[in-house]
Amino acid sequence: MSSIEITVNKQLNGFTFAIMPSMRELIRKLSPGSQPANTIFVSYDVQSDFESNISQLENYIFPALLGIKNLKDLEQINEIEFIDPHTRNVLHSVNPKNIH
Repeated sequence: MSSIEITVNKQLNGFTFAIMPSMRELIRKLSPGSQPANTIFVSYDVQSDFESNISQLENYIFPALLGIKNLKDLEQINEIEFIDPHTRNVLHSVNPKNIH
């Protein structure tokens, strides 16, 4: 499998992370017990506090958004790309095999 795209939309007060319906179907096939979400919203304040105290937010957003309970299922994914839907630029990418 190549990659999963997560779109990142800037809002006035934060970011909305989303996956397309086709990606949700693909995730359900890869991990039958998964429950992918449509979107996750994170306010700027939460993002800033999180990244100051814990780690880069994207490393925690994608497991929650994909709804994959078994981290072993992530090994089937080569890359997760966070994309600006307007420019199609890759903002951030994660190799799930490097997440523990």
